[in-house]
Amino acid sequence: MAACLKKPIRAKKKNLKLLSFFLTLLFTIYCLSSQRKGMASSSDSIVLYYLKKSSETPLFLQAETWLPIASGVLTGAGPDQLDKTEFISRWEKLFKFTGVSETGVFNSEPVRLFTEEESFRLGELLYKAEIEIPDGLPQAYQVIIKREDPIRPGLRIRRTIFYIRNTPEGIVLEFSEIGQVLDFQTTYSFRDWTLVPISKPEPSSRNSIYLPEIRPEGLEYLNAVTDGEDIRNRILVKNVFWTANPSKKNVGTPTKKIPKTIEDRLRTLQELLDKGLISKQEYEKKKAEILKEL
Repeated sequence: MAACLKKPIRAKKKNLKLLSFFLTLLFTIYCLSSQRKGMASSSDSIVLYYLKKSSETPLFLQAETWLPIASGVLTGAGPDQLDKTEFISRWEKLFKFTGVSETGVFNSEPVRLFTEEESFRLGELLYKAEIEIPDGLPQAYQVIIKREDPIRPGLRIRRTIFYIRNTPEGIVLEFSEIGQVLDFQTTYSFRDWTLVPISKPEPSSRNSIYLPEIRPEGLEYLNAVTDGEDIRNRILVKNVFWTANPSKKNVGTPTKKIPKTIEDRLRTLQELLDKGLISKQEYEKKKAEILKEL
């Protein structure tokens, strides 16, 4: 009797596995279809999805106000008039003046939101997306950026997610995640870190942006105070910012300098070792101190 029962039990287990697989597949298809987004451009660590205007566009994105991103960064320029070098340079400029507080580190100063390499790559991908807009209509972007954890490569990442849209006021960047730690049981795939639904970001200390006191005109928080709450996850980049110099009105005001990221510091440390400016012992000691901040 026991031997006779084995086959039905196995068949049941197989059926359950198949059912689970199809339910997962249907859920994935549903998520992707309901988001109404398409791949605009990507690299191994940055992905841009374009979002089109439709009746399903989330209200927080204010689709009725959209303008081409390119016309904001290079004022008045159309997709066929973009200067790639200037476009990327201006985009890099933006992230020289945006930072984030490392609240998990004692007495930590704000650090750059993105590294120089990430800023350049993001500008490059956005440029590519803008000149290849499928129908030439204004659109918004969902941007997903991952950083590999040096301690657990392949199993842990830090993910940042934000939205970009251009409005009559200027370009709006709205952050939903900044450096969110994600752990995986097995080596993660591209889909594991990029399959993210479109949802309204909820402001918190974990997705707040730091803007220095001394910065070019036209870079500010969007609706910094709402219902008595301090909102810091949305920034507005007005057209004047792209050609403005850092404001001098607050020169006498003490300000926090945005130091290099941990990746930049490790890279600089390696360069010092390679040039023979520090010993191997000094290198290992300083490296350990930097990694403790993760």
